Formats: sequence, structure tokens, C-alpha cells
Amino acid sequence: MTKAAATCGIPWRLENGGCAALPLPTDETIARVARAHVTGLLPALGLSVQDVDDITLMVSELATNVLQHAVPGVGEAGAELWVYQRTDGRGRDELVVKAFDTLREWRPRAPAGPMVECGRGLEIIELLTQGRWGHHPSRSRLRTPAVRGKATWFALPLPRAVRRHRHAWRTGEPHATKDLHGLLVQRGIDGLTPIDELGVSVLSGHGDLTVWCESATFRWRARTGEAGKLPIAEITEVCEQLVELWESMNE
Repeated sequence: MTKAAATCGIPWRLENGGCAALPLPTDETIARVARAHVTGLLPALGLSVQDVDDITLMVSELATNVLQHAVPGVGEAGAELWVYQRTDGRGRDELVVKAFDTLREWRPRAPAGPMVECGRGLEIIELLTQGRWGHHPSRSRLRTPAVRGKATWFALPLPRAVRRHRHAWRTGEPHATKDLHGLLVQRGIDGLTPIDELGVSVLSGHGDLTVWCESATFRWRARTGEAGKLPIAEITEVCEQLVELWESMNE
């Protein structure tokens, strides 16, 4: 585990069901540092040489995109690399890689000075992931207090053998609710209150957002009508979706 990850209490090894998170520099070394970070994670996943090459290339392109389009001309810059596992909604595991930056807008300005052709890196990601990439509002993982921004991500399928490494989180509903609440508070979302509602563990956001945990499943509904549900084992992805939803409601 790296010093940065240990300081923030963020699990480093992907096998334990958590999210690896590392800071990225906001200068010309960003792509090299991002490649080095992710290369240290991939041996545990049993990926093919081609998959490793593809992921490394796409991580480099994500990082370059942050430098070209998401480093503010004024104010404090910040970038992070996140890597974790989730299921794709069809019962198959996939690796998710996200680059976080502190600008909410999507490509708000052209970079200063010459640059390679705009958008080529994201076109590569589009091709290699068959369209499984995107961006969404989010909050940082490595800052205290957490700061607002966005995450640009891609996902690739993982071999079935990797599934046995997944999830070391507590599975009992009260414990899982407590764990989720802690993850959200770390991201600066402290407007949810843990309560017990007729024997069901609940995080209540006073009408803005409610999260229930029962039958080994998290389900949620927002005042905007948006709703979702995922197994407790997907607590990392649950947290990501709730942060995105909270940020979308509070633009």
C-alpha cells in the first residue's frame, strides 16, 4: 500500500474489494505517472498481455486528456487515478479506471500552446472499450475535505478467475450501511443520517436522497425520481453512483 493510500484509509490492493486511488501530477509527467500506477496493479488480475497493453495505453490517454482539458488556468489544480472492480449489470466482472480532476465542465477550454489533434485519445478509448466510457460529476478521494470535480472513466471485462478475489466488505445490513455511510462522509457527503426504519437499515437525506439496505441489497431513490439498486458486494460502485447522483442534484 502506498503512503498516500494508507494516509487516507483507501484500500490499495484491488483484491480486497476496494478502490485503489493515487494522486496524479498536473504537469507533463502525468501520463508517465499514471502508467506506472496502473502497471503496479494489473499483475494481480490475470489479464492477457494485450489487455495490459490496452489498459496502459488508455490510462495514458485519460491522463493526457486531464492535462490538456482539465487543468485550470487559475485556481488549485488536482488530479487522481482510481481503479476498482464491479459487475457490468450482466453478471460479468469488469475493471473500471477513472481519472478525477477538479473542473466540473467537460472540456471547458483549449489548452495553451500546441497540442496533438484534439480528441484522438478519447477516440482510442472509444474503440478499445467498444463505447464503454464516459464522464460524470464526482468528488475527490484523496483530499480532506473532499473537493468537487468530475471523473472520466473507461471499463473493460475481466477474466472469470478474478471474481474469487472480490469483496472483503461486511455483508450484514447494519454493518454495510455503516460502511457506506463512512465512505460517503469521506467524500464530503454528510447530509445522510443512519436510521432504523421498521428493522431496515436506512440512510436518510431528509427527502433529497434515501438509501435502504435489506436482503443483501442497497437501493436508493432521490427527490428527482432517480433510483437504483445494487448488491452489498458492490459497495464501491454504490458509493460512486450515490456521489454522482448527489453532485448532479446539487449543481
